[in-house]
Amino acid sequence: MTTSQTLCAARTLLAALALAAGSAVAQTWPTLALPPDANAFGLGETIVANGTPMRVQVFVSARSPATLAAWFRQSLGAPLVESSFQNKLVLGRQIGEYYQTVQLEPSALGTRGLAAVSHLKAAQQNHADTQASLGRWLARMPAGTQVAIDLRSQDGGKVSLYRVVVNTQTETLNRERLTRLMAEDGYTLERTGGPDENALFFKGPGKEAMATLHRDNEGRTSIAINTVSATEPFK
Repeated sequence: MTTSQTLCAARTLLAALALAAGSAVAQTWPTLALPPDANAFGLGETIVANGTPMRVQVFVSARSPATLAAWFRQSLGAPLVESSFQNKLVLGRQIGEYYQTVQLEPSALGTRGLAAVSHLKAAQQNHADTQASLGRWLARMPAGTQVAIDLRSQDGGKVSLYRVVVNTQTETLNRERLTRLMAEDGYTLERTGGPDENALFFKGPGKEAMATLHRDNEGRTSIAINTVSATEPFK
């Protein structure tokens, strides 16, 4: 995947999640009901997308998007916000401090969907801490590094992070800076892999990580990092 494709995928994913506008820790989360025939699975207990904690389910149904949209309009109730991008329909509704979002898109077997519940107030409260944490992380990467995706999830006591960053520096410089950063955070580089040795595998006490680097024809380098740990993956 090229850097442009990575950024496009990142924007699409974050647009879907951002439309779920905020979420959090807190009291009782409202339930977002799914159609009886939907096959669903959750993405961990809590997901944090760019500082916004939320609870997300992905589901599939044999029914058409139009049929499901009618079902959700009745289930969610009014007032309802509707929008679309590409071939996806997004339905949203605010309930107190929470925001419910449903995204529907056609698939070969019917409909593929995403249902998210977010907490607006917590997103606002987390904003400063999130930006400060990202700022400290970016300060240790090459100049001009920008975050395209920052997703965290917690499930069964494990914290997972998927982060994609992009800059115009060389793969060599990015590899050196990332290896140093990971070492500062308690990770040891165990091995490299891939056709150009552009996959890096790290391990630390109770945690592990993998990173891949790719430089495209436009002179941009993308770094995708995936970590799984029992605590916060980065300082």
